[in-house]
Amino acid sequence: MRDSDPIRDDRQRLEVTPSRAAFRGRRVTEGLAPMGLFLLVCAMGTFANGDDVKATRQLIDRTPDHIPATYLLSTDDEITIHSLQAKEISDKPFRVDQAGDVNLPMLGRIHVAGSNANQAETLIHDKLKTFYVDPDVAIDITARHTEPASVIGAVGAPGTHQIQGRVTLLDLLSQAGGVRTDAGAVIKITRQGAYGPIPHPSAHHVDPDSSVAEISLRNLLDVRDPTDNITILPHDVVSIPPAEIVYVVGNVKHAGGFPLGGKTDVSVLQALALAEGLDRFAAPRSARILRRGNGTAADRQDITLDVQRILDGKSEDISLHPNDVLFIPNSRSKTIAFRTIEAAIQLGIGMGMAGRY
Repeated sequence: MRDSDPIRDDRQRLEVTPSRAAFRGRRVTEGLAPMGLFLLVCAMGTFANGDDVKATRQLIDRTPDHIPATYLLSTDDEITIHSLQAKEISDKPFRVDQAGDVNLPMLGRIHVAGSNANQAETLIHDKLKTFYVDPDVAIDITARHTEPASVIGAVGAPGTHQIQGRVTLLDLLSQAGGVRTDAGAVIKITRQGAYGPIPHPSAHHVDPDSSVAEISLRNLLDVRDPTDNITILPHDVVSIPPAEIVYVVGNVKHAGGFPLGGKTDVSVLQALALAEGLDRFAAPRSARILRRGNGTAADRQDITLDVQRILDGKSEDISLHPNDVLFIPNSRSKTIAFRTIEAAIQLGIGMGMAGRY
């Protein structure tokens, strides 16, 4: 048996002691780790709770701007509920059924028809208080039942049309059968004051209860400015008056009235093109433009015009105003010459037939 060495034993004890101390320290650290993690989570939760409250408050009034605050929920509307506590119903769409109720998990059926968004939030908030202390609730109206919008004037199917969801001006015109060829240059939109002003630079209030905007038909169809294709809201009235007309009469191949087709004016050469050009008896140097003015005989203008110089490029082409009459007179010399030639031809044919016999 080997004798023990006191000095060596003391050295071994000194060497072991730090490792045991380290072990104990590790055990203490490991024991404190869950507690520290718990405290960290609680602290984050405290800060997050403040952020959550702010975030929830930001959710309120997220209803789209084009739905007025007074809008009352009805059958087939769809709402989306936002709640930081009730994950079972948060950020999910719910449709209002035929009875005017929404059927929510955990809460059951809640009657919301006839309530606006704020009132519906209160109803759901009161139900959630059974499970949560002071729950936060916000509602978006994400889809609505069909509502009427009217289209009158120069469209294929004027009348009242049902719209649902986001419908643009072009969508509504397409639904109304499209724009006719005799449509005027301007589209007029009238909106009830409860739905706010029309988001267009031309919008103005005609009275406290309605606003009006005028949009160029040509610009809309050519998509020159995307802001022209505004969103149509319930009870909007879209009016497209028939186009103004210019008239071409006299010695042209196809006399008549011609719609401006969305234009504000038309040139003399364009009007002659619509009339298929001059006939052989025309006297273009003696043409006239008859302009009505304000409709009275005293205001009527009679403008002489040399169309031949315009055709030859020697004079500037001028514009015809709505309801102008372009008159191309008959050339007496051309008529006489034609009648003379026609008579000579007939005489020659007659003499030739007589010579045979």
